[in-house]
Amino acid sequence: MENEFILDKASFRNRVEQLSSLPTLPNLLKRLNQMIKNPKISMDAFGKELSKDQVLTSKLLKLVNSSFYGFPGRISTVTHALVLLGYDALKGLIITSNIFENLPPEAYSLWRHSIAVSLASRVIARELSLPDIEEFAVAGLLHDIGKVILHIEAPEEYRAVIKHVLTAEQPIWQAESEILGFDHANIGLWICENWTLPAKLTIPIGYHHMPGTSKGHKIGVAVVSLADILVRGMGSGAEDDLPLEAADPILEEQFPLTLEQIHKFIEEIEPEIESLQNLAPEDMK
Repeated sequence: MENEFILDKASFRNRVEQLSSLPTLPNLLKRLNQMIKNPKISMDAFGKELSKDQVLTSKLLKLVNSSFYGFPGRISTVTHALVLLGYDALKGLIITSNIFENLPPEAYSLWRHSIAVSLASRVIARELSLPDIEEFAVAGLLHDIGKVILHIEAPEEYRAVIKHVLTAEQPIWQAESEILGFDHANIGLWICENWTLPAKLTIPIGYHHMPGTSKGHKIGVAVVSLADILVRGMGSGAEDDLPLEAADPILEEQFPLTLEQIHKFIEEIEPEIESLQNLAPEDMK
């Protein structure tokens, strides 16, 4: 007998890909992707095109200049943001500048967790001297985008999942699979693929709970997975009072880190996490 799930996977995926709460985003990303592929389009021209959307530009610059993203007061134009962040990181921030605004108050811990994982991903990538650090940061920022969508599109069903986890003592993504028939990482893959985000962002989002099953971009997956584990271990999980899960052994193979390095990560991240505790998404509008 097949499991009876409280959501129909096919219809929910269709709803995610339509995503009525963000009607302009897919068209905007499609236009930006076309511009990126055109070798005749300069970075300055790209920035000017994006700047035509005044509302989006305002949100984007506010987010990039926030103390939590690492460039406070330094970025005054979209072109400048492009120079510092790169195209792919900027596309991730375009999504972020819109989607987190729709979170209900009960999910603010998810917003704070996402910011913290972004910070941790940047710290880890920098410590390991990895290239394109800001892309790791954006992957960390978006790693739980599937949970954001569940809170917005299926709030009652997701509350049932969280209630179950509190008594079942299992990782939330496993409970999602058992109750919904899919998990938040699956949703992240659906939406990233639908919006044609690059694989170096999409795969870490889709495999951060199962890094050993990733078929590519294994370093990016490992960085985001490790950042997520560190942040949750420091008491800044996406949900309060849920059980922690053990790290996948593949992470130790990917990054044979010393205790000294891990303590360094924690020391650098901890003050930022503390500063997030009393903030809500509207504080960055």
